[in-house]
Amino acid sequence: MNKEKLKKIASNFKIDGEIIDIKRCDSGHINKTYAVTYKKNDAEKKYILQYVNTKVFPNLPELMTNIKNVTEYMITKAKEKGESTDRLTITLIDTNDGNSYNIYNKNWRMENFIDNTKTYLTTEDMNILQEAGKAAGKFQKNLDGFPAEELYEIIPKFHYTPNRVNQLKEALSNEENLKEREERFNLAQDVIKFVTDEKRLNKTSIITDKLENKEIPLRVTHNDTKLSNILFDKDTDEAVCLIDLDTVMPGALAYDFGEGLRTGITTAKEDEQDLSKIKVDINRFESYTKGFLSEVKDTITKEELEILPLGVWMMTYENAIRFLADYLNGDVYYSVDENIENHNLVRTKAQLELLRQIEEKEDEMKGVIKKYGF
Repeated sequence: MNKEKLKKIASNFKIDGEIIDIKRCDSGHINKTYAVTYKKNDAEKKYILQYVNTKVFPNLPELMTNIKNVTEYMITKAKEKGESTDRLTITLIDTNDGNSYNIYNKNWRMENFIDNTKTYLTTEDMNILQEAGKAAGKFQKNLDGFPAEELYEIIPKFHYTPNRVNQLKEALSNEENLKEREERFNLAQDVIKFVTDEKRLNKTSIITDKLENKEIPLRVTHNDTKLSNILFDKDTDEAVCLIDLDTVMPGALAYDFGEGLRTGITTAKEDEQDLSKIKVDINRFESYTKGFLSEVKDTITKEELEILPLGVWMMTYENAIRFLADYLNGDVYYSVDENIENHNLVRTKAQLELLRQIEEKEDEMKGVIKKYGF
C-alpha cells in the first residue's frame, strides 16, 4: 500500500501533528505493521499503525476488548502504586469517530511506539534470557488479580492440549487422508509412534484438569512469550515489556513460562534439519527461570510452581503434534517453505528432539525450580 493511502488511514486516529514518514516493519507474519512518524512544534513522535489479519483473528472487537482491559488494568495498578507507566505496556490510540474498540474501518488500529527499545530473535547472552524471564513474570505479576474469566477466548481451546491430541487423532484416522497421502504417513511412522506413546498421552491433560478442578488459578496468559515479543532497552538490555497482545486469553501461568522456554532453552531453529544442533541447555533454563520467579515469587502458588517444568514439556509437545497433524492433513494451516522438503515433518522432528531432551533433563529442571522457588 502506498504512503498516501497509509497517511489517509493514519489520519483517522486522534494524534495531534503532521505525518512526516511511514515505514513498513518487517517483523511479524500475521499482521501488516507500519511505523508512523508525526511532527509537532519541531518534536517528532512515532506510533505503530497495524492492519490486523481478520482471517486469523476473525473477532477483532473481542480481541481489542481483551487488550484494552488488560492494559488499562496494568496502568491503573501501577499508578495506584506510584510507579511509572511510560513503558509499562502498549497504549491504544482512539479513533476520530469514537469507535469503542479503537478500530478504524474494520481492520486498522494504532498504538504508541515505545521509544529506545529493541528486540532479539535469539541470543546466547544469559543476562538477556534472565531479562526475558523477568518480562514474562512481570506480565503475570502486573495482571495478578485481574478476573481472567472475563476475557474472551480469541482462539477457542488454544492451549487445551487434549483438543490438539484429538485433532491429531482425527488426522490419523482420516481414511481419505491415508489414501491421498500414504507416503506422508509412511514417512511419519516413527514420530507418530513417539507422540502417541501412552505415557506421553497421559500427561497431556494434567494442566487442563488442574484448571478445571481449580487446583491452580485461572490466569491472564499472553500465550506467545517468545523472545521477539519482548522489548529490551537499547542502552541497558533490560526487559521493558511484552508486546503483541493479540493472543491474550485466560489460561495457566505454566503456558507462558513453557512457551518462553520452548523457544529459549535452545538456540536451534524451530525447523532445524540437523537434529544434532538441537541442544537443551540447562543453563538457559536456569537463567530464564531465575528472572521469571523473581517477579512472580509473591503471587505464584505452590501447585503452579511444581508444574512449571511440565509447562515447558507441554508447549513443546503441543507444537510438535500441531505440526504433525498439519503435515498429515496436507499443509493446510502453517505456511511451508517449498525449499524444505516435508517442511512440517521437519518441524515436527525438531520439536520432538527438543521434547526428548526436555524429558531427559526433567529432574535438573525441578532442581532449578527448587533453587529459586519458595
